[in-house]
Amino acid sequence: MNYLQLCNAVLREINEVEITNVASTRGIQTSVSDFINKAQRDIINSEIEWPFTVVSQSFTTTAGTAEYARESDAKTVNYDSFTVQESASTAEKKLRYLSFNEYLDRRNEADTNPDTGSRALPEFIYKTPDQKLGLSPVPDVSTYTVRYYYYKTVSDMSSNTDTPTIPERFHDVIVNRARYYAHMLRSDVQFSQLALRDYTEGLSRMRVELINRKDYMRAV
Repeated sequence: MNYLQLCNAVLREINEVEITNVASTRGIQTSVSDFINKAQRDIINSEIEWPFTVVSQSFTTTAGTAEYARESDAKTVNYDSFTVQESASTAEKKLRYLSFNEYLDRRNEADTNPDTGSRALPEFIYKTPDQKLGLSPVPDVSTYTVRYYYYKTVSDMSSNTDTPTIPERFHDVIVNRARYYAHMLRSDVQFSQLALRDYTEGLSRMRVELINRKDYMRAV
């Protein structure tokens, strides 16, 4: 479902007039359009690493530069996924993660040495206190390719045809969460609790299918 369809699904559930444009709403209709986005944020924020929010990212090193800004939409970075490739004709090598304290103890002295002879193909990845990505040793050339995965945040929907980041088979979970907020707005405790139950069950289904599912087939 798109944004307009999600809004109308909730409006039907609470016995309100449907809309033809999310930009032209009033009263409860406006509230429901807000609740849809709030519901999606609730679902996204209920887990750190939903698989439908994963992004594959890469960047090219700059000679003499150790720290690189991470993406503005990154919620969390998978530091176990970092690899570095020296050139297109070589294989990728995994970068080992160091906590910032480990980095200071083991690598900082060499990396801050003015003698550029310590620069080389990176072997380690670390996270700085200001959330930057640090490479050690400091790259000696501007041709290394670093690849990794991160989990992104989501933007609110605003136009009729915008679609949620959440897979379509779980759109009923968005509807049930928004329905809960609509019933709470009306102080309808009984129906809000039913909507909350449906939402909680749907969220559990998402966790089972998307996070706890095994990656192999068991012999029977």
